[in-house]
Amino acid sequence: MDALTLNRRQALSLVAAAATLPISFRAQAQSTTSQSPASLLRAAITGYTVINTFDPAKVTQLPESYVVWAVFNALVKFNEKMEIVPDLAESYSFIDPTTLEFKLRKGVKFHDGSDLTSDDVKFSLERVLDEKTASPNRAKLSSIKTIETPDAHTVRIITQAPFAPLLTYLANTRTGTQIVPRKAVEALGSKFDLNPVGTGAYVLKEWKTGSGVKLEAFPDYFDGAPKIQTVTMPLIGEESSGLTALQGGQIDLTSTAPFASIPNLVKDPKIKVYKQTGLNVRYIGLNGRKAPFDDPHFRRALAMAFDRQAMVRSVVFGEGSPATGLLPPAIAKPGQPVPPSLTFNPAAAKAELAKSKYPADTEIKLLIWGPTWWRKIGEFFVIQVNQVLGTKIQIEAGESNAVFGRLRSGDYQAAVWGWLGFIDADEYLGDLLGKDGSRNFHGYNNPAFEALLEKGRSEVDPAVRRDVYREAELMMLEDMPLIPCFNSNVHNLSVPGLKGFTQLPYSNYGDQFAKLQLG
Repeated sequence: MDALTLNRRQALSLVAAAATLPISFRAQAQSTTSQSPASLLRAAITGYTVINTFDPAKVTQLPESYVVWAVFNALVKFNEKMEIVPDLAESYSFIDPTTLEFKLRKGVKFHDGSDLTSDDVKFSLERVLDEKTASPNRAKLSSIKTIETPDAHTVRIITQAPFAPLLTYLANTRTGTQIVPRKAVEALGSKFDLNPVGTGAYVLKEWKTGSGVKLEAFPDYFDGAPKIQTVTMPLIGEESSGLTALQGGQIDLTSTAPFASIPNLVKDPKIKVYKQTGLNVRYIGLNGRKAPFDDPHFRRALAMAFDRQAMVRSVVFGEGSPATGLLPPAIAKPGQPVPPSLTFNPAAAKAELAKSKYPADTEIKLLIWGPTWWRKIGEFFVIQVNQVLGTKIQIEAGESNAVFGRLRSGDYQAAVWGWLGFIDADEYLGDLLGKDGSRNFHGYNNPAFEALLEKGRSEVDPAVRRDVYREAELMMLEDMPLIPCFNSNVHNLSVPGLKGFTQLPYSNYGDQFAKLQLG
């Protein structure tokens, strides 16, 4: 666009867009005008403002993963068909039901110039398993009995029993199993958190708290040097502000999009919209260790006292579907009826509440946080449940990092929460509700449920495995330790000239930068 042809409306749009960017990134956008547009990608992280670490083993939040996926690789990854394919591994095979062997690519370099070896792989996975690392993904690898390295490019992972999710848990997703260099981690210690060294297509060059990230292409990347030299990733808290920045020419790509704008954006030739059903779940987390949520009657009453279809229309403008369980539709057993406990039924909800040992007016605080639509989940829930049941639930708003901290410490009664990017059924049922699940903030512990989880983990027949997890899901819904609300679509927005971005249902992002082109 020629600056001399800007009309007043366009000029105001650009001013508004610039105002949405963190200050340092506004300066950076002005200082990179001499850089060829094709060599700079401005890929905003929208809807988030907090990054605590870039250490794969410690990552907990999605914006951290967005960066980790660009800086690191794992043994395997998902392709555009959501099939598992080799990444740092050249090949893999099961020697027997409990032994998985990987042959590593030769000549792979870390960003510090050192060579990738099987010892780095062994170190990376054992580091996740080490309690001192405090990895949120430790439970995912707890089935590993030992890791052998017969030579510099062969790794054998031996599990205590057949473990169906193992390959998924070794992929470059939200697994924590990205491969790190032993020597660099041991030398840097805790400084590795913000000074990551990976094998990925991009090197972290700059990180400014609350502002954003700058990446530079790694010329020795094993899959070929990236076409785009520099990637800036400004943090933009509101998704609507990210859209404004895109429309104003301040960024090229967003990690999310405002749900309300999608119907109009798909008709706009100036914006490319990427959209599909997501692997995620949005829910009301309940603290089963505190009143009144230590009573299953109270929990079930709330679950039947709001209309999920209306919530989807109101909160995400139809960009999703009501929850039929804890598992997203893409991995749940297909064709199952909606359980009564997830069906809006005011009479049944009142009858269930009447069985509770707690009265309707028990004091309850529901934590909400984040961009507009996250807050609306809580507001919608509270208004309708209070109307139906006569409860006195009150909202308490907080910043996402603070709310997450309260969830982890158990300092809450109820909270709006959700997870995006989990791929295996065990990540939802096991991580969120298993007794050793790192994201079981609810205090849920049911031995019969645990037995089903163990059965599902060792079952290698996909159809049988789905049946097992459905049985576990129905058991969990009877107990209702958390209240599933809906599953949302995932979206990205870009300028029309961006080529090569493949959106996957787990909301991948940084792993795409290496093959992107602008112009």
